Amino acid sequence: MENYMKFISNAWKEFIDKGYISHAVRPEIAESWRRCKAYGVDPMNGKGNNTRNISVDLKIEQNSELIAVARPTMESIYSIVAGSGFAIMLVDKDCYVIDVIGDSDIMQNADKLNFVKGELWTEEAVGTNAIGTALYLDKPIQTIGAEHFGINQHSWTCSAAPIHNEEGYIIGCINMSGNYYSAHSHTLGIVTAAAQSIQKQLALTISNKLMNITFDSICEGMIVLDEKLEIKRINDRALEILGITHKEAVKLNIRDSLRSVSFNEIISKGDISYNNVECDFYINSKRIKCTINAVPMRVNSKSIGVVITFREVQHVHNLVNKVVGYKATYRFEDIITRNNRMNDIIEFAKKAAQSDCNILIEGESGTGKELIAQSIHNFSDRERGPFVAVNCASIPRELVESELFGYERGAFTGASKEGHPGKFELADGGTIFLDEIGELPLDIQSKLLRVLDNNKITRVGGTYEKQLNVRVIGATNRTLQEEIGKKNFRGDLYYRLSVMNIKILPLRERKEDIEVLVSHFVERLNIKNNRQSKKVHKSYIDKLKEHHWTGNVRELRNVVERDYYLSDIELVSAASVQSYEDDNTVIECHQNRDNIIPIQILEKENIINALKGCGGSKIKASRLLNMSRSTLYRKIKRYNINNKENKNVSK
Repeated sequence: MENYMKFISNAWKEFIDKGYISHAVRPEIAESWRRCKAYGVDPMNGKGNNTRNISVDLKIEQNSELIAVARPTMESIYSIVAGSGFAIMLVDKDCYVIDVIGDSDIMQNADKLNFVKGELWTEEAVGTNAIGTALYLDKPIQTIGAEHFGINQHSWTCSAAPIHNEEGYIIGCINMSGNYYSAHSHTLGIVTAAAQSIQKQLALTISNKLMNITFDSICEGMIVLDEKLEIKRINDRALEILGITHKEAVKLNIRDSLRSVSFNEIISKGDISYNNVECDFYINSKRIKCTINAVPMRVNSKSIGVVITFREVQHVHNLVNKVVGYKATYRFEDIITRNNRMNDIIEFAKKAAQSDCNILIEGESGTGKELIAQSIHNFSDRERGPFVAVNCASIPRELVESELFGYERGAFTGASKEGHPGKFELADGGTIFLDEIGELPLDIQSKLLRVLDNNKITRVGGTYEKQLNVRVIGATNRTLQEEIGKKNFRGDLYYRLSVMNIKILPLRERKEDIEVLVSHFVERLNIKNNRQSKKVHKSYIDKLKEHHWTGNVRELRNVVERDYYLSDIELVSAASVQSYEDDNTVIECHQNRDNIIPIQILEKENIINALKGCGGSKIKASRLLNMSRSTLYRKIKRYNINNKENKNVSK
């Protein structure tokens, strides 16, 4: 070592004085000396500096995570070399010192070299040194004595190794420095191992942080239990759902809190789990209904605990509502009318929507009762909640109660083992629309009355009353007051339901709406059919106004749609209305059927004759037949008119 120190000292002097570097000087050192000379570094100096006046506190704050991870490693190394005259330094990616540990005597010498927090130790600032050169080369390096470019460092030996992040980028460097006579190759091995240890610890720390962030940011509550069923981890969402603090959570007895789950069975057997099961958490005298998953944790075929994830039932119901489409799409502005009485009804419905009262909508079939109900929902404060429509007439009598109010698991033969929420639960926070409410059986009417009174439901087979927040809108085409007299409908339910009563006018009482409704239907059909431009003749509207419209707007829409597809350019003849009227009239025909030729045969022959007479020109034939070219093409295809029947047919 002494011989090498003499050699390197002479080599350094020769380079400083004459610019010549001996081939015996290590290439890394020789190249560094050349860089330092090009930088204009003063070889008679070699002290750290902070010419940029970078804030030490800012640097420490920016690298707080690196310091926190590296500090235990630095302390561990120092506990081994303490008293041997070494100091351990940590620098950031920019080569600023951010942490130092060392013996008091070496720290005094370090202070003289500005080897302290906040000082810069790049090659460009202080010349060749282990820290600056290691970061430049991106590899571990040791510098001894006069290998340092600055003469003030010639009594030192330094060993440094870069620290990388998971992507391979340099984020800092760890260094051991001491008197040059203490130099040993093992020192470089120590700092290299230390750098690798810090890198692994950083990766683990980041991984743990990501896990913690994920654990706390998922939208489900999560509880991790050990094999003794004690809570080891619980995320913020779980605390929010259960309404407790973390301190309260770790004291919970999970068996008492989640009584319907067989935890011992999950732990002992290891192959039992609960998936999407509705269970109740009992927390501080409260009952919180949730949907849970409980899955065993296994390591080397041994159960070491249980992971529970859960959501409030209400959240699951909202998700179901989005999937199955429990949403109101119509608004008051979608209602088309020119009738003053109808406009008054709409204004009344808007006022009813702003209240939280139950509403009864009465009107004949096809008048748009659900359209009004959806508009009320969307005009109310419940707009963002679900809109659940139920046709009471379509539910089998024996299933009405379970369909409306749900059932618990095992409530009856064939019941789902997880139980099932009813339509009222799915409508929680929104509106339930009970269409054809007059069809409900009397026993269900009494239960519905109780729901309207206290906003609570009890599932079939259950004993627990669940509080709900549901607005009820009923609709019927019956005259319920007459049904009350016939003992088919409860009077108390009628008065409880019809706090706000809306009676929809039949179409025959607002015939001024026929024209605007027809225009609307035709416009939508034009858009649907590749933006055609079919129009409506005044005679067509006049004919429609003569009709009685027992099916109201629904019947009108069907008639217009049928006539639309039967018409070419303009809706002129209300053929559908006439056919409906004819369907209700008994016509006796005494003529000889043998003398009647079907219209399709006559039409086919007429088209063939027109094509022959026009030399096969479809354009001329369409004019002759007084039909559009597209209609002619369609009928040619329908009747299979081809070249075999008329060889002269052409475009």
